[in-house]
Amino acid sequence: MGCEIEPHGISLFDEPSIVQVLDESEVPTEVNSRSDGPKVKAVVFDWGGVITIPPGPVIEKLYKEVDIDQKKLRTRQAEYRDDDPNSQFAKLERGELSLDAYLTWSHSDLPGAEAIWDPTSPHFLFSHLKVVPEVVDRIWQLRQRGLITGLLTNNIAEAWPVVTEALDVKNLFDVVVNSAFVGMRKPEERIYTHLLEELEMEPENVLFLDDNRLNVDAARARGIQVIEVTEPVAAWTKIEQMVGKA
Repeated sequence: MGCEIEPHGISLFDEPSIVQVLDESEVPTEVNSRSDGPKVKAVVFDWGGVITIPPGPVIEKLYKEVDIDQKKLRTRQAEYRDDDPNSQFAKLERGELSLDAYLTWSHSDLPGAEAIWDPTSPHFLFSHLKVVPEVVDRIWQLRQRGLITGLLTNNIAEAWPVVTEALDVKNLFDVVVNSAFVGMRKPEERIYTHLLEELEMEPENVLFLDDNRLNVDAARARGIQVIEVTEPVAAWTKIEQMVGKA
């Protein structure tokens, strides 16, 4: 959600709430073992579902609380593709579409669906995605060990103050790449290239965590080491295997 958060609470959040690192057969050798592969010098995190609680259950709960056609919602969920660069939500996350314009479109497409993206609504999703303290503590530990830390998030400009209020972004990360401010988003290849340029590192020295398989696959295709996460705290077992215990 980033933040990998899809409009109308789409398919990403239907996955089980367990850690899901890529199978050995799916991951290049260098990803599976710290001793066998390139040294990890930087660890980069997605925000929603990696540093926060998993968004899926939260979205489902919020949509049950608003007045919305549930049948039509499920239809929209089935139709949505997170890798469609021309979707209204993709344009919003790249900063090409204003939030007001998106909310207007969303209401016309499915009345009520706009509520979770509206900062003035009590159902605003970002206000309900709580940061996991243990994850934040462990990121600080990585920094204390001398590792570079980064944040790579698909996000919305108007939601950023909520994110930074709950998370000390400025001091927690050396590099922050927010889709809404750079005009590109995951899983577009160019955002990973931009990340590597900001880090000034080779891809094999970077470990990236995300809760969206599309984003993980795109990073891996760029040569970045990856972990797919569906439960934030459980993912640290794999992180420790790859960078060593803090």
